[in-house]
Amino acid sequence: MKPVRKSRVASLLREEIARILQFEMRDPRLGFISVLSVEPTEDLKEAKVHVSTIGTDAQRRMMIRGLEAARGYIQMLLSKRVSFRETPYLKFVLDETIEKTMAIEEQIRLARDSDEEAALEREQRSN
Repeated sequence: MKPVRKSRVASLLREEIARILQFEMRDPRLGFISVLSVEPTEDLKEAKVHVSTIGTDAQRRMMIRGLEAARGYIQMLLSKRVSFRETPYLKFVLDETIEKTMAIEEQIRLARDSDEEAALEREQRSN
């Protein structure tokens, strides 16, 4: 598949799955979910759906279980909205990029704070 077409298909799938999750799903396990990206295979038979949510590890695991349980329903709604020969089999993957980014930013903030404190101490000692 050409890269441009694969990119358009991925974008279309991401938008439609996000709409389905936002407006069609009523499962309380799902809560607030962000669909970050979709990676369809070359033959469009499968697609990895990278999702993220805010919450504890237990809440995230429960969200993934809810998505796995609702996969058939989501695929059925998706098949009505997009016209492919076959609707791709969806595999939901928890993307922890946001959490990792927040942890790194916190470490940077702590290092910056300790550097500022050390600079103040050096300045006070020199005066």
